Amino acid sequence: MGSRDRQRARIMITVKTYPELSNKYRETSCVAGIRLDQGAPQHVRLFPVPFRLLAEEARFSKYSIIKVDVEPHGRRDSRPESLRPDLGTLEIVGEIAAVGDWRERYKYVEPLVAPSLCAIRRDQQAHGTSLGVFRPNDVSFRLTAAERWSESKAALASQLDLLEQDLAPLEWVPLEFRYRFRCADADCPTHDMALKDWEAGASYRKFLRKYGERAVQEKLRTWYDRIFSRDRAVHFFVGNIAAHPRTFMLLGLFYPKVNVVEYVQDSLFGD
Repeated sequence: MGSRDRQRARIMITVKTYPELSNKYRETSCVAGIRLDQGAPQHVRLFPVPFRLLAEEARFSKYSIIKVDVEPHGRRDSRPESLRPDLGTLEIVGEIAAVGDWRERYKYVEPLVAPSLCAIRRDQQAHGTSLGVFRPNDVSFRLTAAERWSESKAALASQLDLLEQDLAPLEWVPLEFRYRFRCADADCPTHDMALKDWEAGASYRKFLRKYGERAVQEKLRTWYDRIFSRDRAVHFFVGNIAAHPRTFMLLGLFYPKVNVVEYVQDSLFGD
């Protein structure tokens, strides 16, 4: 990186997806966050980030505060939120803890909350918007069979195992966490999306080892029930695909307590 557009960015991480195998990058995760060093909070996407290949001291978690040198991708990725990180400059400088029912986290997210996924899609067509967060309605959850890795992807996983002797093999997750929901838009056609979050894949592996194949789906539904409880105001983080900008994916969940959302909204808009 030697561009005049290079900047030092301060970012709160909000999204880290389950790793994808890549011919170019071996494996990479979609990492997104909220930039905190340019006045009003801004959505940002960091790519590529081969998270499991980072040095141990650089392996951030969600809601970590990091500093990293970044620059735009240019024509390779024209999405306005996309930045190329110089991972050799990455440092973890803090963390926004879950204390206070996520009030501190919500303080940074709230200014970016869109009315709906339908509104985010309209913004994409008008302005090229590629990341968003919103609160869905009428959410239902189901587990479905995931598409198996192709032979080429399986071969990539084997090659990575040989190259990175200290790295645990990347495991294929045979289930998709699917969410069907409606937007706040009156004309919402209803949406159905699979969750890409690292936490979902890690939960599957953890529960499989702990409870076995016969009980894993029941335990994962309990995981869903814990997040979508009455006292949680669940929001969805979404992002689109560079090659198909009108296609959005569900990248992560954000679930502050309802009382936090109501308190902040009352503070902003009055009773």
